[in-house]
Amino acid sequence: MSDLNKVIEYTNVKSGCTVADVRSLCKQAIINGFRGVCVNSGFVRICYEELKDHPEVKIVTTAGFPTGGGSFKAKVFEAIFAAEEGAKEVDFVANIGLLKDRKDKELRDEIRSAVKNTKGLAEVKLIIEAPLLTQEEIVRICTIAKEEGVAFIKTATGFNGETTEEHVKLIRKTVGKDVKIKAAGGIKTAEQAKAMLRAGADTIGTSSLIKEEE
Repeated sequence: MSDLNKVIEYTNVKSGCTVADVRSLCKQAIINGFRGVCVNSGFVRICYEELKDHPEVKIVTTAGFPTGGGSFKAKVFEAIFAAEEGAKEVDFVANIGLLKDRKDKELRDEIRSAVKNTKGLAEVKLIIEAPLLTQEEIVRICTIAKEEGVAFIKTATGFNGETTEEHVKLIRKTVGKDVKIKAAGGIKTAEQAKAMLRAGADTIGTSSLIKEEE
């Protein structure tokens, strides 16, 4: 098992994902020693069944995915539901429209509610959709997220552009060592993953079956 595999969250959040796809995802995570699997909330129970004898593989899910534009109550409910189904981490999509409208109070309230209502159940990994943001916006949302106690900043959903090393470096500079970073969005090779780790990421989200080269 490579060190790289230990930080990979093997992901399938596609619209056409099937139960068979999710079972395969879990089996590959076990075989390759991946950190975890990431699926949409409707598949958490399937992952729980597949991984009940493999607690080393974390079950990660999504809330408000992929746009983040739904009501924050609905997003928080989804996060709670998924945690009760067995997810240990929730990739919670921030409402980027609030950020761009400079409605920081409303954005803060949403993030605070997500953290508060999943405390003791699962950790919140806030998706900030960095490819759509200016540097100032990245700093502002990461600062709010840090202050509200999120466990991770996740760079992107992967639906709106690719994460860059510069995104990760800026996030790390903003949050320091207090918040972990999950890099996701366009990461398909071992070298890309390693570059994100060097830039400051702690974990890697990818739908590609990345394996360390021999």
